Amino acid sequence: MTCVRASLAVLGVGGLLWALPAPCATPAREALVIGNGTYDTLPSLPACLLSAHAVAAALRGAGFHVTEREDASSGATGGAIGEFSGLLAASPGATAFVYSCGYVMAYNDRPFLLPVSASIARPADLLTQGVLAKSLVDVLTRGGAGPSVVAIDVMSTPDAGGPVRLDALTQESLPDALGLIGVSQAKPPEAPTPLATALVAGLKGAEVQTGALLAGVQQQLAASRAVTIAAQHMPVTSGYLVGAPAPPPPSPPRPPPVASATPAPVPAPTPAIVLPPDEEMTQADRRWVQTALSKLGYYDGQIDGIFGPDTRAAIRRYQHELGADMTGRLTDAQASRLANVR
Repeated sequence: MTCVRASLAVLGVGGLLWALPAPCATPAREALVIGNGTYDTLPSLPACLLSAHAVAAALRGAGFHVTEREDASSGATGGAIGEFSGLLAASPGATAFVYSCGYVMAYNDRPFLLPVSASIARPADLLTQGVLAKSLVDVLTRGGAGPSVVAIDVMSTPDAGGPVRLDALTQESLPDALGLIGVSQAKPPEAPTPLATALVAGLKGAEVQTGALLAGVQQQLAASRAVTIAAQHMPVTSGYLVGAPAPPPPSPPRPPPVASATPAPVPAPTPAIVLPPDEEMTQADRRWVQTALSKLGYYDGQIDGIFGPDTRAAIRRYQHELGADMTGRLTDAQASRLANVR
């Protein structure tokens, strides 16, 4: 059961209604499910709609509150991620699950989810019309989720020439409690996908842990020749998606620590670098920003302290990944965050 969101209205003194928060017996369980099947410029994917419905139903049956979107445009996808982010922020440590099914394309080795409204005439169009697949991971990291799973069903576009790689999703450090699996298939089925089918079966238990669920899904998919496991990350700390373990017995009190005669010196922290917004930057500040953008893979031009079209485009790509407005001009907070890239 999820944590009850509504408040209980009770009759107070003088007949006034007072709102009291409803009790919350168990940690919140939040899920985001996106299924895109009816594309404007690409062949339809009925399997993704069927898969999303099946996974959403299984999650609701397991006690999750599900934010579900079908045939989502770029704006609707961003809105769903934002809504999901707000729910996680309201329930720190919530158990979380994210499932997405639809076409995916890559640009500069970064996979992008294709909303149904996307019309990609050239690869760079993904920067404005696609949605970074990494945003499905970032929303859990920023939201402070507890035990969590990200599962992505990737369909290659007809002109892709092969499976889409999802390596970028696991190249950076992920939270210990997060597990991830991405599955690619060139020929979409008519029925729910093998990944969705395995997830639905795995969520039916009275107790389901993240590590055990992903291990079981991997075992089922290994027997299928129709799919390729494009990315996988097993959680370092496996947690419960369904059910919960019995509470451990109380620990005995610890003896007080013995004070050290000569405490070790504490190294001074490296001071953070603070930059102004880009209209107030010196040329040295701008070179610092270009260097940081280059380290992150957004910029491959000269480090000359001149914010020309290439630098502005790199800033927009950086802002897109932050989920900020793609203005091409850095705020002081965005600039300072870049300046502290190591």
